[in-house]
Amino acid sequence: MQKLVVVTCSIAALIGFGLWFRSEPSFEPAIGLIAAIGGLAHSYWPNVTKKYTSKRLKGRQSFDYSNNNGLFIVGSDALKFETKWSKASGDSIHIYNDPASIEGVALVKGIPAINMISNAAKYDFSSRSRTPQEGDIIVLKNSFGNFAVIKVVDIKDSTRSDDTDELTIEYVINPDKKVDFT
Repeated sequence: MQKLVVVTCSIAALIGFGLWFRSEPSFEPAIGLIAAIGGLAHSYWPNVTKKYTSKRLKGRQSFDYSNNNGLFIVGSDALKFETKWSKASGDSIHIYNDPASIEGVALVKGIPAINMISNAAKYDFSSRSRTPQEGDIIVLKNSFGNFAVIKVVDIKDSTRSDDTDELTIEYVINPDKKVDFT
């Protein structure tokens, strides 16, 4: 939807500035034309951050957490969760509630599977960051009041005998502000 709005506005601007430039060739409509072309080009240009995004409501993803400022996005619109990660050790990693879409992050210990979370709202969201280990589960609450649960499957750390920095996660986003993942 967002891309459609950008493309529509860019085309309208391109037509408007083109007509203005044709009837009155000057600096202002020329700059407008360039900006409109830039908007269209941005909509269709390959985006590097796409490899740091998954719009699905559930899945398994691996990504290099040392790139893209540690950001990996799951979901979209009201179900968007911008996760932010940083290096901790070979078997743990830091996650933060810093991105605008994240209201809170909680660490769940002792529960081995996402489908065992019956009330995502009951966990402690009071800290800015959490440090899960491989196998731990994280609960995220976004700014729209929706919940996502992430399981840390595997952590690779290039400073501790791995070839790369890579995080593998499994995640489920629960729509309509539901808290039960069972």
